[in-house]
Amino acid sequence: MNNYGFVRVAAAIPQVKVANCKFNTERIESMIKSAAEKQVQIICFPELCITGYTCADLFNQDLLIQEAEKTLIQLVNNTAKINIISIVGLPIRYGNNLYNVAVTFGQGKILGVVPKTYLPNYNEFYERRWFGSGDTLQTDKIKIGNEEFPFGTNILFKSGKACFAIEICE
Repeated sequence: MNNYGFVRVAAAIPQVKVANCKFNTERIESMIKSAAEKQVQIICFPELCITGYTCADLFNQDLLIQEAEKTLIQLVNNTAKINIISIVGLPIRYGNNLYNVAVTFGQGKILGVVPKTYLPNYNEFYERRWFGSGDTLQTDKIKIGNEEFPFGTNILFKSGKACFAIEICE
């Protein structure tokens, strides 16, 4: 198939259940597989899609954060044979802070982790209550599972001829 130099990118919005990482990740995996069948090269999901955005004070529960990381690792492994770059959102702990991040991965490898920098704190948004800003990072690596990966706000990702960065929300 001749793509004339274009990159096929998809935005996907899975059905999610608040704090049900297994259910949410199964839906995400299904959408990744479906997109790959349609020759999508890059697929992007909403912020915090593995846990659901509206977990509120459940973000303070270690079990939720552990399940989010565990299901992320399973998702990366389960889609390892698929030729697609995926971007998913989840909360990740680094040091004493929890970060709202986008994880970019493809073919069984995490390529990088980008934390949200601007945390809204008005109306129904209370993100500063739960998350630290990526502006305050003192590192450029984060451990997920047993491996370290690039962690920061200035990561460039490449897929074929496409080069892109991640910005979360505002």
